[in-house]
Amino acid sequence: MTDFDLHNIPMLLGANKSKDYQEQIISLSNALMYFLKDNNLLINMEPFAENGDVKKDLILKMSHVTPEGLELFKKVIPGWLSYLDKSTKPEKYQNISRLEKGLAKLRENK
Repeated sequence: MTDFDLHNIPMLLGANKSKDYQEQIISLSNALMYFLKDNNLLINMEPFAENGDVKKDLILKMSHVTPEGLELFKKVIPGWLSYLDKSTKPEKYQNISRLEKGLAKLRENK
């Protein structure tokens, strides 16, 4: 089975050189990686540098997430990313309720 990229920060940062865009990618990545780590969905992966920020060279692969984590990427994270694209609220990256509810639903349906 191919070990596909789930979240590739260097690729995302390279897509647009705008400072605002790059800050949004880092904010999104920080929120997502903290959620995955806090919910024990990562395998053999430390997404953060010593200062607590997400590593800018991080490439999250399928092999780095649990089966629940992979289901989250398939069923929940696309909706959260869509919400982030549409929202204009400055604190939108801290709003992980969609991720929390989606994970709870996945765990409930086991």
